[in-house]
Amino acid sequence: MLKKIFRILIIIITILAILLLMIVVIRDAIDKYINKKLVTETYQTIAEVNTEENIEQGLVSPTKYNDNNILGIIKIDDIGFEGAVYQGTTVDTLKIGVGHFEDTPIFDGNVCFAAHNTNKFWARLKNLKEGSKIIYTSYFGKREYEVFSIKQIEETDITLLENTEENIVTLITCIKGQKDKRLCVQAREI
Repeated sequence: MLKKIFRILIIIITILAILLLMIVVIRDAIDKYINKKLVTETYQTIAEVNTEENIEQGLVSPTKYNDNNILGIIKIDDIGFEGAVYQGTTVDTLKIGVGHFEDTPIFDGNVCFAAHNTNKFWARLKNLKEGSKIIYTSYFGKREYEVFSIKQIEETDITLLENTEENIVTLITCIKGQKDKRLCVQAREI
């Protein structure tokens, strides 16, 4: 009798574990599908806005972003990341994508972004190396950057967010298990 109850419990636990795994896999697949669709739509919208005629007529405004508050797309092949960049770094913004530090330039100078250190976003950012490429496509054009600095900084250190004459991109994410530290990756335009 005890063995029978034990077998039934094992079967129930196994079924629950399989269901939980299926939910995680399905949710991940849905997230990837939604992200891919959003990225594709954003690339299309950027292409429609960035026509030669619009640029010549000055119709591309430096504060322009689409109706979803999306400035553009950041792509980092070395870590398999491609995602939308949203204006702002609020908690709500960082739940859905990469956030742009509002007090930094959108395209020229030191363009600064933040994202969560999760598998959905920048958990693999720590795997970048000097020379890794980062592509930022926005309503103002497309730039390719090459990583030149990867370091840990204090949570309160905002010196790397200061603007520069040189076109660079600064990426910041949390470091797991070190709440007062941030990983900072910087790349310059190539």
